[in-house]
Amino acid sequence: MESLAYLLWGMLGVLAGSCLSILPGLHPLNFAGLAVVIYIAYPFNPLAFSLFLIGMLVAYSVVGIITTTYMGSPDDSTFYMVFPNQKYLLYGRGEEACLLSGLGAIGAAILLVAISPAAPYLFQVFRRLTTPHFAWILIGVVVYLLMSEWPKDWGSRKKTRLGRLADGWSSLVAGIFVFFLSMILGFIVLNVPVMPPDRAFQNILPVFVGFFAMPWVLMNIFSNPKVPEQSKSTGIYAGWQEVAHGTMAGFLGGTFAAFQPVITAGVGGVLAGHATSTRGDTSFMVSGSAGRFAYYVGAFFLFWVPLLHLTRGGMAWVTSMVYQPRSSSDFWLLVATIAFTTLFAFILLVLLSRFVFSKMVTRISYRKISIVAMMIILAIVFIFAGATGLLLLVITTGLGLIPPMFRTRRLNLVLGFFFPIFLNMAGLGEQIACWLGGY
Repeated sequence: MESLAYLLWGMLGVLAGSCLSILPGLHPLNFAGLAVVIYIAYPFNPLAFSLFLIGMLVAYSVVGIITTTYMGSPDDSTFYMVFPNQKYLLYGRGEEACLLSGLGAIGAAILLVAISPAAPYLFQVFRRLTTPHFAWILIGVVVYLLMSEWPKDWGSRKKTRLGRLADGWSSLVAGIFVFFLSMILGFIVLNVPVMPPDRAFQNILPVFVGFFAMPWVLMNIFSNPKVPEQSKSTGIYAGWQEVAHGTMAGFLGGTFAAFQPVITAGVGGVLAGHATSTRGDTSFMVSGSAGRFAYYVGAFFLFWVPLLHLTRGGMAWVTSMVYQPRSSSDFWLLVATIAFTTLFAFILLVLLSRFVFSKMVTRISYRKISIVAMMIILAIVFIFAGATGLLLLVITTGLGLIPPMFRTRRLNLVLGFFFPIFLNMAGLGEQIACWLGGY
């Protein structure tokens, strides 16, 4: 009965996380810190509180697909799959897009549960192999992703050789330009106290909202796409090989991102997609949602693995303030909670998609939905980060608009912003920050 009560706490976390996940630009981590404050003021069972948080993460990874599909507000882990999802929406297949993406999350949960018995031994080996080499591995990832970007629409517009060359290089130069601008911003935000002291814990919130959520909402407002009537999905119009391939690729990328410091799910997803030759919209959506789940839930999972207790991800750090796993029974309780909450969240995803959002998106103007989403985003940033956060949001929104306008990767925003941390690992960050006037 006690274990059942703990599982119910996880289910409550799914309900709470679902309410937060459908708000554009909002992340459960924004409320996790406040949840800890509430817990300290009104303490209760710390294990139950920890399982409540994992329920929120599962909901964000699964139910949050709705926001990506119907409201066009991606974050650093969902921009990897956002274009196919919205393409399906404009074809009247938004419900099918949610279902396919949800299958990726279910597949990632199955794989995470499947490797649980070997996790204490498997991740120990990875930790010993990779820890001494974090700096050059992460810098190598950045170099590879910058070099692997291919020109968009190369040679399709200009008739002269110089014109075609300029057209081909326009997206590449824009990508490198965005990377360096984001890197300078990273040195400033991560080294200089931009926010007031009472809001310093939210200094990254306006950055990522400006990079990903606000540009997409603004583009929806000005383009005002016409969303057709959404058809009810009666099945999965995709081969199981595509689903399995996408799930495995996304799980590998998300797990790599969860294990390595600073790397996000989008970066891991691109690396895994290249390594496994993932192609097509179906594999793209499935792998994106699988990577998202493996990244967020997998990072929390690593904190509970016996003999490992690797703290990765904000939710694991928040949990470590109130609870430390004490035995393997805690670990297996977490695994069971992940399994049941994922199934519950998937059911919520299907129900909300079919009976709420697929109807709402056709009855209400998409521009009006986007305007409401923008108002919510501005309110969230102001509440958590204040007027300084809004100013930072304006700056990062300008940066976030460059990739879609010049057809380059949004990943460069994340890579550039976190590149100062990679340099710190290599012992170079402080010197470069001094050159830039950061100290």
